[in-house]
Amino acid sequence: MNNRLLTTAIAACTFLASITVQAHPGKHDGDDEKAIPTTCAQLADKHNYTNDASYPEVKELKIRCDAEGKKKATSHPEDHTH
Repeated sequence: MNNRLLTTAIAACTFLASITVQAHPGKHDGDDEKAIPTTCAQLADKHNYTNDASYPEVKELKIRCDAEGKKKATSHPEDHTH
């Protein structure tokens, strides 16, 4: 009798656990995953691409884009003597 009770209890727990997993897949409405950018233009597009520096690719891209931006700013100083 104890084996039958134990088997039934395990089956019930497994059933309830499977319902919970199916009912809650982990993704909520509005949690759209954004793509990882590969260009500076994509990095600037925060609507469609992530700018989360916890991704190594994004962190490296930010460093590269910042360096390119500084290089352009110093190589083409604007003349304000109009």
